[in-house]
Amino acid sequence: YVKVGSGDYVLDRYDMKPPYYITGDSGVKKRLDVYKMVERASMNELGLVVFFTNTEANETFNLVIPNLATKGDVWNMYFDDIHQHDREEEDVALKMSYILSKEVAYLIQKSSGGDMSAMDQENSDYDFCFAADALVNMADGSVKAINNIHVGEQVLAYADGIVSPVKVEAVNIHRKENITLTKTMLFPVENITASTDETNFSEGMTTLVATGNHPVMTKEGAKAMDELKTGDILFKYDAQSGTTIAYQVHFMAKAYTSVDEVYSLEVAGDSYLVNDMVVMEK
Repeated sequence: YVKVGSGDYVLDRYDMKPPYYITGDSGVKKRLDVYKMVERASMNELGLVVFFTNTEANETFNLVIPNLATKGDVWNMYFDDIHQHDREEEDVALKMSYILSKEVAYLIQKSSGGDMSAMDQENSDYDFCFAADALVNMADGSVKAINNIHVGEQVLAYADGIVSPVKVEAVNIHRKENITLTKTMLFPVENITASTDETNFSEGMTTLVATGNHPVMTKEGAKAMDELKTGDILFKYDAQSGTTIAYQVHFMAKAYTSVDEVYSLEVAGDSYLVNDMVVMEK
């Protein structure tokens, strides 16, 4: 609840809703805070204000969404604002459409008298995460379950073709019933191209399991797990050579399993290694 200017207007974070956090292909986390704007004297609701923050650059701008009674030229100004910010900040319109869709779903659920726990944003399935037993590659050459990793430890990361250690800055834990995970099965490209023999083909097979929206590094750039297709190329760390090897997606199983607790890391970079595979920070 915040007074604006001399107190003529009030910003109200209704129902004490937490902010949205969205990370796109850039790997930069964006924070979006949604407030109702109320005229203090009449208590009329004028619309919504969205504060859009780039957490990496620590820059914030706002978008004012008018209410239905607002004149058309004001709505045009709002659309112009989105268009302008979309030129300056990647995928503003896309991220706005996501949070507004969530807001509509929230209001529909609330007006119907449904179970509001399903709308808990803090434990949203939009979080990019791994199951507790996912194995992270440590800087000392060992592997460690992600639920046992602590802030300050060193893990391996990949950037510009080089694998190097980076420090863990945060460990995020999210709990909710039935968080679905996607599984992908991959084989070394060199085995696939060298022989059609089934024995050779299956050598070196590896799997990766994560929430469907977790981004992984592919030959074409970052992609969400659920966006992967047969034939996509990912990268796996080879400890002997200290480099990465190309692996090709062979099989996808969406909603392969579900868990009630998931984890993700924030590192001093934009990637780390899980089960030897290069994955992007949430």
